[in-house]
Amino acid sequence: MIANPQPQKSDQLFQPAFPWMMLIGFVFIIVVFSSLGGVGARLTNFLYPTISFAIGYFLYFRYPILYNGLVWWLFFLSPFIRRFCDWRLGAYTPPSSSYILLAPFVVAMISANTMVLNLPKTREQGSAPFVLAIAAVLYGYLVALAKGEGLLPSTVALLEWITPIVFGYHIYVNWSRYPLYSKNLQRVFLWGVLVMGTYGVYQFLVAPEWDRLWLIESGMNTSAGSPTPFGMRVWSTLNSQGPFGDYMVTGLLILLNCKGPLVAPASVFGAFSLLLSLVRAAWIGWMAAMLSLLVSLSAKQKARLLAALVSLTVILIPLINIEPFSGVITARLESMVNLQESGSAQARQYTYAVMIDDALIEIVGNGIGTVDTDSALLVLFFNLGWIGVIPYMGSLIFGNLLIFTERNNKNDLMTAIIRGVLIKSLLFLLAGPTMREAQGMILWGFLGLGLSGRSYYRNFYKQQLLLLTHNDLEVTSDVSSKSGN
Repeated sequence: MIANPQPQKSDQLFQPAFPWMMLIGFVFIIVVFSSLGGVGARLTNFLYPTISFAIGYFLYFRYPILYNGLVWWLFFLSPFIRRFCDWRLGAYTPPSSSYILLAPFVVAMISANTMVLNLPKTREQGSAPFVLAIAAVLYGYLVALAKGEGLLPSTVALLEWITPIVFGYHIYVNWSRYPLYSKNLQRVFLWGVLVMGTYGVYQFLVAPEWDRLWLIESGMNTSAGSPTPFGMRVWSTLNSQGPFGDYMVTGLLILLNCKGPLVAPASVFGAFSLLLSLVRAAWIGWMAAMLSLLVSLSAKQKARLLAALVSLTVILIPLINIEPFSGVITARLESMVNLQESGSAQARQYTYAVMIDDALIEIVGNGIGTVDTDSALLVLFFNLGWIGVIPYMGSLIFGNLLIFTERNNKNDLMTAIIRGVLIKSLLFLLAGPTMREAQGMILWGFLGLGLSGRSYYRNFYKQQLLLLTHNDLEVTSDVSSKSGN
């Protein structure tokens, strides 16, 4: 029997105690070692992914809800830990040499065990969209190896592509845990938005040394601002402003279903840092998601949503009209009106125009990790070819159609929020290949959560109907027996 879709509330923090002690101990070890200077930073580069994997493996089997939370937090914080360790080392570490950045992918891939156990039940469970997408990525990996690409770079690219799909599959096939997954996700993103938003504002005001080092040495100072206070485009604890904008919009949408004293400060810092990121795709995605919510919600939910927006606007407007905030934000807002004057928009249009003809004749593809550009369509065709694109994009489109054609559940605001997140994520594909890496976790993870909720409520209401039918039959039987007597 499936439990009631409204899970009981729990005000107990850090429970159960044992796994939380492990997580707190992990944080303590990383803080201590990363603060010891060059030697400690080098050790952290190995300890961080190793301990992460060990704890993730334990949580996956014993505390699966906490496992999901750990995965998200690793994606939130790992880039920041890498930058801080680089600063302690006094040198920039290329992504190919940073094991810290592999930690979230390796821990998320523990959930591949779910796929191994459930693969024979693909037809019964309806998980074909995920299986076909995984098959397309594996095809791209084999093509890369066959064409002479190195084993290590191809395998890293495989992790970046396949991890989000595997994690989404894991969430979907465990649909009976949907209420717990949903509640945990709200708690994770509430704290995540608060931490990332607060640090984002601090980053803009102060320009910490570790962020300045990364900005200069990575070559991102042309697109991510200047390494000075008030000069950076905020990317907070993530790797760049694009993923940060994606995660922050997702978090702000989830906060609409959260309650408690932390919601207001998290919303203010989150929204303010989102504006300071200057990511137009994120702003447009947020507006599209909010529009979808206003269309699908009940009158009471719409009133609550509008009240939250008005309150947030009243707080933010005075802030964004103060220098140095107003100059950078206003200029970026004005560029949305006339994209023809935007250098980045023109560069994307030029790249697309030059490469699209060659991309569309790629039948086999070059393999994953071979061609990279700011266009999801170009990356898909050059990496996977038509042979891989058809099952990959077909799976993504079909999975989204299943969610968007399902009747909205008025009793669970998260179902509408998930749709909003997916709309935003699909729009992000127009700005870059966001179906992989950290942003892919949002796209495929929320696709899995949306399909999980769909299966959960369908089975819940089916069982409720069967229960009512069974009770009616019992009553009818009792009445008949009494009449016979």
